Amino acid sequence: MLRITANDNPRVLTFRLEGRLEGPWVHELEQCWHTLVENGSEPTVCVDLTGVTFIDAAGKARLTEMHEHGAQFIAGDCLTKPL
Repeated sequence: MLRITANDNPRVLTFRLEGRLEGPWVHELEQCWHTLVENGSEPTVCVDLTGVTFIDAAGKARLTEMHEHGAQFIAGDCLTKPL
């Protein structure tokens, strides 16, 4: 299970993820990201990974795509910092 909390302000859109980024939750993150980014005025996107306990290959690919589109990441431990 994955909890996605979006904190939207005019300059920074922050997604706080908690739990396991895998399976259907990867698609859910994609839906949230596209919906909020498309409706905004292209804010800086920040993804807080400090509450993530597991990321599968599809999750890593989604985070890579987000990074390629300018997303910045907050990572709290040695497992998420390399991402």
